[in-house]
Amino acid sequence: MIDSAKSLVTYFKQTNLQARLKKTLKNSVETRWNSLHTMLESISSQYEDIRTLLEERREVNRLTNLDEEALSDFVAFLERFKEATKALEASKTPTLHLTIVWYERIRRHLQASSNDSMTISSLKEKCLSILQDKFDIHLLHRLAMLLHPKLKSLKLLADSSEVTSVHSELRRLVKDLKDKRGSPEQQCHRPPPEKRVRVSADTLSDVEDSSDEAPQYQDEVAAYIDHKTPKDDPFDVLSWWQDHARLFPYIAQIARSILAIPASSAASERDFSCAGYVIQERRSQLKPSTVDDVLFLHSNLKHHATTNRI
Repeated sequence: MIDSAKSLVTYFKQTNLQARLKKTLKNSVETRWNSLHTMLESISSQYEDIRTLLEERREVNRLTNLDEEALSDFVAFLERFKEATKALEASKTPTLHLTIVWYERIRRHLQASSNDSMTISSLKEKCLSILQDKFDIHLLHRLAMLLHPKLKSLKLLADSSEVTSVHSELRRLVKDLKDKRGSPEQQCHRPPPEKRVRVSADTLSDVEDSSDEAPQYQDEVAAYIDHKTPKDDPFDVLSWWQDHARLFPYIAQIARSILAIPASSAASERDFSCAGYVIQERRSQLKPSTVDDVLFLHSNLKHHATTNRI
C-alpha cells in the first residue's frame, strides 16, 4: 500500500494532474514525522476525485493496491500516533509529564477490537510488541506526572508500590534541597529591617493570629498531594507553580527543574536543521556566538509572530 501510494503521488505531480485536485497530494519523507499519515490522508480525502481523473486516462489500475476502506482504516490507525507526536514535540510548553499519559493512550489504542480488519489487527499486535519492548518509563517521567497538579494522583501507574516510590523520591529531593540550599526565603534576599512601631498598652499584636502568613507543613509533599486539584481547562502548569511557590517552595523549585526537560528530541532536531540553513558554504566563517544569536532570534521571533497572530 505504501509503495503504491508513493508511486501515485509521484505520478500525479509528474503528469500535472495535481493541478486538477482541490488539495495537494503529499509524499512521504522518511526523516519527517507523520509524513506517512499526511500522504495517506491526502489520498484518502480525495479518493473519488483521484479515481475519476484516472478513469479519464484509463489508468485506474494505479489504485489496485489502494483500497478505499483499507486506506481509511490505515489513516485512522496512524491518527493517534500523530496526536502523540504533536503533543510530545512541543517546545514552548512542558511535555515530560505527558510521556506516561500518551504511552497509556497508545497502548489502549493498540488493543485488539472486533471491528479491526486482519491487516489492522496484525499491525496493532506488532506495534504493541514494539511499544512494550522499546518504551522505557523512567523515574523522571513519573516525577513529572506527580508534579503536574492534575495528574498528581498517579492513577496511570500500575500499582501502589510505584506510587509510594515516586512520593518517596520527591521527599528525598525536597530533603536534599533543604540540606543544600536552606530556606527558599534565604535564597532570595534578606528582607529590609522592620520599622520600629510604637506599641500601645492595649494592643494584641504580639499575641494575635496572623492570617497573612502562608501555612507551614511538616511534610510539604503530603500537603501538595492533599491540595485541591485545579479544574481550570486549559491549564497552565507553569503559571500554577508560580502562583503556589510560597505554599510549596521546595517542590516548586523541583518542578521548575524537572518540567523543563523535554519529552522528545524534536526541539533540538529543529535547531540543528535551522543551523544547517544558517551555516552554509558562503557563511562558513560565522563565529559560534553569532550562530547562537541567530538561532535564538529565529526561535523566539517565530514564537512572537505566532502569538501576535493568535
